[in-house]
Amino acid sequence: MKSRVAATLFGIIVLGGLVYFFGDLIANNASFFSPPGPWSRMSVYLTMHSAWTGSGYPLPEVSAKEYMGEPSRVREDILAGIKHFETWSVQSDSGPLKGRVETLRIRVPGNFWRSPERLTLTMVPDKFGILVRAKADSDSSHADFGATRNTILRLYHAIENQIAIHPPA
Repeated sequence: MKSRVAATLFGIIVLGGLVYFFGDLIANNASFFSPPGPWSRMSVYLTMHSAWTGSGYPLPEVSAKEYMGEPSRVREDILAGIKHFETWSVQSDSGPLKGRVETLRIRVPGNFWRSPERLTLTMVPDKFGILVRAKADSDSSHADFGATRNTILRLYHAIENQIAIHPPA
């Protein structure tokens, strides 16, 4: 009788763990079959708790983005894209662009599926627009199942939507 109860309890724990694991991957839009392939992606999702747009990050969809247009107007669209997420807060802003590199530090709160994150945007202006680089770090020291990757991609999507609504001149 005890072994049957223990086996049932073990099965419930394993099933709960699998539901949590796959729920986390679904909530973070894990795309297993995109390059570099499912095994490499699982390795990233199960071992990393940060994502960045520079060299060394193994997933190709997370890369720096160039937004074309007048730099001051593009900056406004970037800030509006951040404000799209009501719970996100800008913790520090190095000031408006005037031909120099600007840094924004953003706090992304956690929820049931993810830990709070720190998102750092580096905006490099040029005569054609702004190059945006991003780095997201989870506050937890364990794997985030792609949550930081998803944070960067969600921000890029919000910025692109904002630019589509108000194209920079």
